[in-house]
Amino acid sequence: MHHPNPKECRKILEMKDKGNLDTISSLPDELLANILSFLPTLSAVQTSILSSRWRHLFTLTRNLSFNDREYFGTASLAQCEERKLSFERFVYGVLALHRTSPIHKFSLKLKKTLIYDCSHLLLWTSAAILKGVQHLDLDIVNHPNALPTCILNCQTLTILRIHTFGYDLSVPGVVCLPNLKTLDLHYIRFLDGDSVKRFFVGCSQLKELVVSNCQFTTDHVRVSATKLQKLDLNCCSGHVVIDAPNLANLSHVCTDFIGVDVKNLRSLISIKLTFDSPQVQVLCDIIRGAVNARELILDCGAAKFLAVTEDNPIPTYSKLKRFELDYCYRDTWKYLMVWLANSPQLEIIIFGEGLIKMDDTEDELHPDVALPPFSCNVKIIEVYWFGGHKQELLLLKYLLENAGVLQKLILYKDYTMEMQQELLVKKELLLLPKASTNCTIELKDP
Repeated sequence: MHHPNPKECRKILEMKDKGNLDTISSLPDELLANILSFLPTLSAVQTSILSSRWRHLFTLTRNLSFNDREYFGTASLAQCEERKLSFERFVYGVLALHRTSPIHKFSLKLKKTLIYDCSHLLLWTSAAILKGVQHLDLDIVNHPNALPTCILNCQTLTILRIHTFGYDLSVPGVVCLPNLKTLDLHYIRFLDGDSVKRFFVGCSQLKELVVSNCQFTTDHVRVSATKLQKLDLNCCSGHVVIDAPNLANLSHVCTDFIGVDVKNLRSLISIKLTFDSPQVQVLCDIIRGAVNARELILDCGAAKFLAVTEDNPIPTYSKLKRFELDYCYRDTWKYLMVWLANSPQLEIIIFGEGLIKMDDTEDELHPDVALPPFSCNVKIIEVYWFGGHKQELLLLKYLLENAGVLQKLILYKDYTMEMQQELLVKKELLLLPKASTNCTIELKDP
């Protein structure tokens, strides 16, 4: 794209128009079209009524964005069918007049509870592909089986996001997406193992993958993703193993279903695990495999499952710097401390939702409960939703007695803490023994 000369732009903006010169309209077409590219296409088209100067500028934009909710507004049910036809004509009209190729992004969001003819979706998406689209975003709620298969052989795509509602994907032929770097799939159901294999084999350059609420209704299938660096799995089910030897970032939300498994994790740097599943072995495999991680984020479910898997010892994390947990149950604290003891380089510990959560069946944490010592390299401890209760103060005492080089203990108050209670808590905190002479304790508002 041609970039206007900065001296010319400055000269235009510095001119004294005396109320007669429209300085914005005096900018070059390429610059104005670039500005319009940041607007929804409906808004960009509406600028054509400003003057003859603006009449065709929308046809030069690099981004096309169509959203039927934006177009329908607050239309009644009686008006919806008429407006649907108008929306279809609008999309066809813009595509017919549009003159720029290649385009950067094509976004189509059909969120209204209306049924569009599948031929429209095919033609609209095909038009974007013919224009050399790089970023394709399809959000099609009410058309579970209307995904145009021509997408699977688009040579120019670098980013592909597909959000449907239970779309059944069968891949009968070859998939060829040679430049695809980022793939984001929501509510896709792969019908067979061959479809899974063909799909991911065709995405050989993939670096970022998001798979949310997808189903792999297959026998055991192994997917090789040699260049994958970031993987986000959210509530997926099936019998699929992803082999990702260069994976650096993993976020895994595993529920009651049989979750997607991930192997070859020694390159992982950051892990986030949210776990509520009977498939404990999946969790243990990830924990044992990611021994080179520098950041680890666990929810209470993951920590609680680890507490009942004593036959799966926690490995040594020689590079772990940051550990984050939402909170602990009483019976998981000793396992958490083993984890911290096995992380000699650990510097930051964060409790995102408090220090401890008590079950009705649990006894109180007794002061004489023996907890193993942990890493003396911890420099910062942050605790959110701190209420100043007896159990919390006992655990703070334990942490402060073990953290010999601790620099900051930051406590973010529970919003229910009243001023009188806050004063009492501050006195208790001052009396706690500290192994580090340089440690400061801060009690802050959330």
